Amino acid sequence: MVSRKTLVFLLVGGLLALSACASSNDEGNFVMPTLASLETIPTAIFLTENAPPPGFATLALDPIEHGLAAHPGWTYTLTGSFEGTFDATGEPAAGTISVQVQGNEPGQTRRVVLEIEGRAFLPGEALLRLEGVRFSNDYYTVDVHGVCTTNGDGQPGGAAIADLSAGQVIGGVAQAMPTGHRQTLDGLPAWQYTFAPADARLPAIHPGPDGTVTLAADLWFAPEVDAVLRYEVSAEVSGVHLLWADRAASTVSGTLVLRYALDVAALDTLPNISVPHGC
Repeated sequence: MVSRKTLVFLLVGGLLALSACASSNDEGNFVMPTLASLETIPTAIFLTENAPPPGFATLALDPIEHGLAAHPGWTYTLTGSFEGTFDATGEPAAGTISVQVQGNEPGQTRRVVLEIEGRAFLPGEALLRLEGVRFSNDYYTVDVHGVCTTNGDGQPGGAAIADLSAGQVIGGVAQAMPTGHRQTLDGLPAWQYTFAPADARLPAIHPGPDGTVTLAADLWFAPEVDAVLRYEVSAEVSGVHLLWADRAASTVSGTLVLRYALDVAALDTLPNISVPHGC
């Protein structure tokens, strides 16, 4: 059984590794053989009649939260789940993840609440909950037991938790194009975008030598606020490791679902971020 202290250390190491490779896939054989779209691209006439405003014909959305720094305040959530099996034994493999991130740009403050559970995502049978807060260059981290550490305690990882972002888990898209479909989401006009498989980045997935990934995705962008409102990825995987699972242990096969959602009601509102309780 992995101790909780060791688990936190492994997670921090994984977060730092994700930060280091945030701009590219860390596996050269990352392959997605299907177009990342729920629908075939419509006709040119349909696209023209339902085009987004000028300047939004193609978008670079990597990381997926790209553009939020231009807003004074913002909040988003990232949730995910996996259902499948361990390849070596055939035993059930599962995991869940929830990340809430708040940012106050003028105050240079940030708050992250991370919850992860399941052997598909973590080494050992563990439930991990961490809260990280950053005030400029000061970091505070609170574990599941309410124990607080700061960057002055000589403990690693404060920055890794407080600076964790959706892009480190769900990645982003190098180039996206509108499908011609649009709708109103949370009061904002939004357009659906699609992209080529090679333009997607999913750092949550680490394929083994014979690993495969088949991706379907749904992406909605609001030009009015220059931000992604919704991004959902469903990946059928085989022979991969996920997130911070033990790379020396068995790979898994199954279905991974990740969902990113921007809190439109909280956009441009400064969140109330304070030093965590107990720090």
